[in-house]
Amino acid sequence: MAIHIFGMILTHQGTFANNRGENEGNATTLQKVFRKGELYTTVSAESIRYALREHWQAAGESLNRVVEGQRSCSFCHREFNKWHENLDDDVLGFMHAQKDTLSRRGILEITRAVSLTPWRGEIMHNFATAGSNPAVSTSNPIPYAVEVHDTRYHYGFALTPEYFGREGLGSEDTLSFDEKASRLAKVLSGLASLRRVGGNHARYFADYSPEAIVLRVTDDPAPRFLYCFAQDEVGNLSLEALKARVEGEDIKPSELIIGSSLNISGANELESLGATIHRGVMKAVEEAVSRFKGLAATA
Repeated sequence: MAIHIFGMILTHQGTFANNRGENEGNATTLQKVFRKGELYTTVSAESIRYALREHWQAAGESLNRVVEGQRSCSFCHREFNKWHENLDDDVLGFMHAQKDTLSRRGILEITRAVSLTPWRGEIMHNFATAGSNPAVSTSNPIPYAVEVHDTRYHYGFALTPEYFGREGLGSEDTLSFDEKASRLAKVLSGLASLRRVGGNHARYFADYSPEAIVLRVTDDPAPRFLYCFAQDEVGNLSLEALKARVEGEDIKPSELIIGSSLNISGANELESLGATIHRGVMKAVEEAVSRFKGLAATA
């Protein structure tokens, strides 16, 4: 019986901008998607994965692909012959474009991050100081515009820790149980500690670390609660959609771990139904790892 870890992360409130470095004229744009009949901004899963890789590198983890000078990346082992030793190759997967046999599907699956509230077309107009860009020869200030969104983002993830260190189903393990649990802790703590995601300039910094997290440790192969956060027009947060799934018996409340200091509608009811509530995100992460160890040991 495989034990799966599913999660939903809700970021801090922030003024998000310039998450991909593409322009329309002199305006830096946000990526957008139509959802529920309205326009929402979105951040790619690849941006989140890159930020996770940056976090691991700063923490001194063994990686194959390393960031050099904030811009480019290089590979330590281009033949991926040590993939099981490198945290990024094992967790995020890899593909060699010229060798079909050199590929691995990432154990950690991540959804796109979607804004919690619709984008209303906010744009900020600015002027860059004359001479600030050596490629532009002008003595006048350079006008530019930036699409911004004052919001939170939420995104989901899924992983099956027992697949760490395995080449495929039925293959032999290259990692011990303790090593798999340690790798799980590094993944979850990394997601709980992201600093910057997808921005290409320091002046657009926003906090992508979770202010709320929902984790599910289960033998159910489907998450069943992606994008479960909601926010009304005055800013009140809700987990009513998740509560409905629990009351409908699609999700066992005992499998849920919620971490947040925020006042979220539905959280108290979920606790009364049997979910575990922590006031902090990191405590929820620690419990998920501990719960995996207990369930996997008895599986």
